[in-house]
Amino acid sequence: MSPQPRVAMVASEMYPFAKSGGLGDVLGALPPALARRGAEVSVFLPAYKSLLQKGGFVPLNGEIPDAFGAPEVRYAVFKGRYEGVQVYAVRCGELYDREGFYGDDGGEYPDNALRFSRFCRGVLSALEGMGSPPEILHCHDWQSALVPALLKARRGGSPAWAGTASVMTIHNLGYQGRYGSAEFQHTGLPPEAFGIDGVEYYGDLNLLKGGIVYAEVVSTVSESYAQEIQTAEQGQGLEGVIASRAGDLLGIMNGADYSVWDPANDPCLAAPYSREDMEGKAACRRALRTELGLKGGGRGPLCVMVSRLASQKGVELLLATLSDLLWMGLEIAVLGTGEVGYETALRRAAERHHRQMAFRGLFNERLAHIFFAGGDLLLMPSRYEPAGLNQLYAMRYGTLPFVRTVGGLASSVVAHKEIDLERDTGFQFQGFHPAEFLWGVVRACRAFEDKDAWRRLAWNAMSQDFSWDRIVPRYLELYDGALARRAARG
Repeated sequence: MSPQPRVAMVASEMYPFAKSGGLGDVLGALPPALARRGAEVSVFLPAYKSLLQKGGFVPLNGEIPDAFGAPEVRYAVFKGRYEGVQVYAVRCGELYDREGFYGDDGGEYPDNALRFSRFCRGVLSALEGMGSPPEILHCHDWQSALVPALLKARRGGSPAWAGTASVMTIHNLGYQGRYGSAEFQHTGLPPEAFGIDGVEYYGDLNLLKGGIVYAEVVSTVSESYAQEIQTAEQGQGLEGVIASRAGDLLGIMNGADYSVWDPANDPCLAAPYSREDMEGKAACRRALRTELGLKGGGRGPLCVMVSRLASQKGVELLLATLSDLLWMGLEIAVLGTGEVGYETALRRAAERHHRQMAFRGLFNERLAHIFFAGGDLLLMPSRYEPAGLNQLYAMRYGTLPFVRTVGGLASSVVAHKEIDLERDTGFQFQGFHPAEFLWGVVRACRAFEDKDAWRRLAWNAMSQDFSWDRIVPRYLELYDGALARRAARG
């Protein structure tokens, strides 16, 4: 690989253009970090209506024909720039002219297989029209997983693509892009690709499986998760497929973008602070309590939860222990949207206990910063967690994470059975059970009573460096491996 690799990333989200969760944060930070190391990086996104409305994108001249056998399909490409990275938005008719990225209040859009198949075909069609293809095509999650399959099955013998290797990164195996077999017609793949060694999965189309099977290398977002997804417990039905790629699988822990997440320079906060001067954190705590109308508690840490409200996130553990936590005198604040049942239960609990508990059922970037700064303890009782970013943000803000020992949470939060004031950066529990979760919170509350010890733990947490600049070398090694495998394949 050249000293300055040409990398094209394909994803459905990228901060600040389109974000619904951690994927957007990663794509907003990793490409600029690669660019700072001298890589030539571009990112391809769907041309969502909200993305184009924000401005900053200009249309490229002319429409691009589909390169995979659908002459009636045309693509428009828009060009923007962010932090040294070229950003392209691919439009195909009105497929992305909707309020949501993947769905609305009624659930997932029924034509998502078509929408993201067209997106992947549009990316490769655009790249072919731009001249020399990149050395690395780095695809993220199921929405872009058709790209490695098309590259290998439809362009495997093309001299123009001979120097290109594909990388498939799994951010969350729980979302696979699984659809009925009739949706295969949208992929542009040859008929033989719909088989056990391709994109077929128990008679259905599974887009993520195709990316895993066809990419030169596969990565995921923490070392622990790379091991977990090869087991029946965490493999989501694809453990056998992933285990067959074990020699080409690498876990790389996600990073944090400290240009966005840093209490010393955060415009959202009531007062700045740092590990050397924590005075401002008390002001942020007061500001959060005032914003949420919290007037109870006072005997323990202010517990915050910033999360997508889904079964994966362990919301049921919080709900099952809520009365005990409130009886202990804790204040609890939850920010997030998701499953209606969880939202309803949290809203009703907050209405009943409004002096001690607040719930904000929305996705709000400003509030997220205020929660991380104003809280004492971050609750992350996840059933599984590939990487997690919130625990990294919380640590930088001196808010100690209380996490279950899974995936990236186990990889990033240091905790011992007997608290180690020299090394610990948070608290952990193991079993997915209300009693274990509750006991873990009790243990954290006892630690909170010793203010000097708590300040030392906060210092440890704020001293951690999960910056993307430290992580980029691992991705460069991953790209080297992908190109070596591509060269060996011929």
